[in-house]
Amino acid sequence: MDRLLAVLCGACLLLSAASALKHHILTKSWTEAQSDCLQYLKITPSRAVPFNEYHYEEDQTSKQLIFCIVVNLRIYESKQNVLRVDLLGQFFNPDVDDTLYVNRTNECLLRVKNPPKEDYSYRMSPYVRPIESMYEMFRCFYFYYGNLNRDAPKLPLTALELQQIQQECANIVGIPEGLLRCGAHLKDHPAYSKFSHCVALRSGSAALKLSDNSIRTLIKP
Repeated sequence: MDRLLAVLCGACLLLSAASALKHHILTKSWTEAQSDCLQYLKITPSRAVPFNEYHYEEDQTSKQLIFCIVVNLRIYESKQNVLRVDLLGQFFNPDVDDTLYVNRTNECLLRVKNPPKEDYSYRMSPYVRPIESMYEMFRCFYFYYGNLNRDAPKLPLTALELQQIQQECANIVGIPEGLLRCGAHLKDHPAYSKFSHCVALRSGSAALKLSDNSIRTLIKP
């Protein structure tokens, strides 16, 4: 009996771990990210009906949900207070016969007021302005760019993710983490070749830097 209980407890722990693990998957579809956020925000099944049909009204619940989704998808840079709109476009399918969707979307984005960088740490309601602006940017794509797709595109690493990978690889190959802030000296280290190879493998890319060009205000045709 004790053994049976131990097995059942172990199975429950595995199920809990598997359930928790899915929330940490970096590559997600819009539907998967939305499903997570419906749980995070404790949105009731009845209230979630229009969201599951991809209908978003101009109310606070919709705005908070959209903000949660773009954070969950890793396309919002909180430190810079910037939505990576070029990546947001990967979650939409434009009409192949529509040649003006980029122009219409850019015109809409230009009308969105980007909130100033502020310290939100001590506010009772942090990110009020970003929530508003991110929702307006989403609506530009929702109405002018195309239809939401069901794919989970592979997105480039965020600056924070790349930094973590570099720190881990520095530890693996024996490079002092302090050298990561000194690019010229880092390349002179005997283990730099192993370091760069480690970063390329762990990041899935040969690039060692996250270019600032990956964060844009407007999309390009």
